[in-house]
Amino acid sequence: MCASVVNPLTLDAQHVTLDGGIRVHYLTGGTGRPLVMLGGLASSVRASWGALLPHLLPSFHIYAVDLPGQGDSDKPAAAYSVHYAVDALINVLDTLKLEQVDILGASLGGMVTLSTVLEHPGRVRRAAVVGSVGIGQDVTLALRLVTLPLLGEVATTPRRSWIKIGLRHNFADPRHVTDELVDEFYRARRLPGAQAVVLRVLRSGVGLGGLRPSAVLGERLRQVAVPTLVLWGRQDRVLPVGHAYRAAELIPDARLHVFEDTGHDVATERPAELTQILKDFLL
Repeated sequence: MCASVVNPLTLDAQHVTLDGGIRVHYLTGGTGRPLVMLGGLASSVRASWGALLPHLLPSFHIYAVDLPGQGDSDKPAAAYSVHYAVDALINVLDTLKLEQVDILGASLGGMVTLSTVLEHPGRVRRAAVVGSVGIGQDVTLALRLVTLPLLGEVATTPRRSWIKIGLRHNFADPRHVTDELVDEFYRARRLPGAQAVVLRVLRSGVGLGGLRPSAVLGERLRQVAVPTLVLWGRQDRVLPVGHAYRAAELIPDARLHVFEDTGHDVATERPAELTQILKDFLL
């Protein structure tokens, strides 16, 4: 059964204002331990987590955050480095008076999660990453080509047909690419400044050879000091599943789960199975 984007009526849409007047959007709801959720690039919290949130709400107090540059948050003229994202996340936690949280990060959000653990280990109790950027240099050719001048501007221009084609690359089963999901990605990518952020992030972290060496966490993962759950789709065509095994090898207290017949977007393809694994790990 194909999942859809979460009904926003089941969650409260909130904003916090960070240093410099930057407004950060997040969805919140549920009861239990605080779980911060960070999605991928060129997405929104509804697009990244829409299928998963209804499953998690009975067990966690959710804070699904659009970091600056993402979704419905402000998109200031900034470097958008990983350090910038980590600082923004800590600012969000401070503003919400969340001393220690669990974090679930997907794709680029996974890299922000791991970097937060490395830079602020006391703020994270447990971490879970899904198809995380930053483990190795290999990345799909499509993202490498987007870094080229002019081609990147054309390729990131929001068109429903192109978004649909791109999303099919994220799934093992293309039936998960629903009209509702395409519409949410299209809405998010048409927001003012969204295209510029995508290009800035990709061109700073990716080249024709893949992820730039400066963006690879590599051996630093040996310093991850909290229990970490590494999750991946076996058929991930964006970031190869070999990265999952590498992360599990490097992180001292790592647990690994690879989903069969699943692509890059595990949260949409396997929401019920992913929920049970997260509950077993976090509760």
